[in-house]
Amino acid sequence: MLQTNLLAPGHADLVTHVTYDFYGERLATCSADQKIKLFRKSHEGTWDQETEWKAHDAPILHLSFAHPVHGSLLASSSHDRTVRIWEEPTGREREGRWIERAVLTGAKGSVKQVEFGTADAGSEPRATISTDSYLRIYSSADPSLSDWSLLQPIHIPTLPPPGSSSSDEPPIDGVGTNELALGGWGLSWCKERWWGSIIAVFTGISPIVKILSIPVDTSSSANSIMFLNPPSSSSTAPLTSIAWAPSCGRSYHLIATGSRDGTIRIWRLEPPVEKLRVDYNDDGYHDGVAGSTQWKGDCVADFGKGGARIGMVDWNATGTTLTTTDDEGVVRIYKPTYARSWKLLGEMSAEEPPHEDGNGQ
Repeated sequence: MLQTNLLAPGHADLVTHVTYDFYGERLATCSADQKIKLFRKSHEGTWDQETEWKAHDAPILHLSFAHPVHGSLLASSSHDRTVRIWEEPTGREREGRWIERAVLTGAKGSVKQVEFGTADAGSEPRATISTDSYLRIYSSADPSLSDWSLLQPIHIPTLPPPGSSSSDEPPIDGVGTNELALGGWGLSWCKERWWGSIIAVFTGISPIVKILSIPVDTSSSANSIMFLNPPSSSSTAPLTSIAWAPSCGRSYHLIATGSRDGTIRIWRLEPPVEKLRVDYNDDGYHDGVAGSTQWKGDCVADFGKGGARIGMVDWNATGTTLTTTDDEGVVRIYKPTYARSWKLLGEMSAEEPPHEDGNGQ
């Protein structure tokens, strides 16, 4: 594959995250230089910078665009323990920095990731995960975006497994130096709202992905749906990234995770049989075929162990192609085969091509 563009001007420090908007026509970058830069794709296919601004008082770690149904919004999270909500200016101010609409506080550690909810979530929920290992869900029904409500923070390490009412482990404030150095924190929303607000989360040095159902009523507690434990023969290295694939009408869901030791794992999740079907009965049968009344999860792919640390995993718009990046600066693209194995389609890197001398050598 060919490198087509180089974004310029660049940041003054390490770039920590890059994300596209819903339509893929706008690109946002953030950096340890505490700035956000926005680029828009031109008719010629180049990426031209629209604006930039200092957004936090510490290195910025993650960005998330809202679905267009919620307006032109961008969320950013940082080492300064805050999440900030930005709205695109209109009128004469359109070319200037985006307007800060809210600052979400309460985290007792760096906010590693922030992600907006799905398109049909009327109250515009957004989830954050920080190094204190608490998942926080915020929502706002205020048109001015100045008033936000916080669901009771959920301490992920002590979250009881499915079927348990409570955990015997009390939450522990703070994390150890080893966990801060080697651990990972990440989340990803289920893209299909049929089953409610469901989110996948991992924290610290644990290789386990926890699937939660978030209630609409803020007075209720989140429920564990399932815990995805790595296969016994697989790596137990800490996770670094996670992505829930768009289902696009499939009867199952896919979740991809990346690990510190290069392991990429793909999970297939099957939701309960649909109780709204006319041919469903209480025994879990429909059309004479048995079906589960609980979510089920199986690891369908496990590869890459021993490689460089995975920086990001992400799906295409239909959830049929997986893209990964690693600490060696290599982007890889995978696609499933008819044999249900995952094949490497191609890879690319941002390394400069070798220079040719005057003789074309």
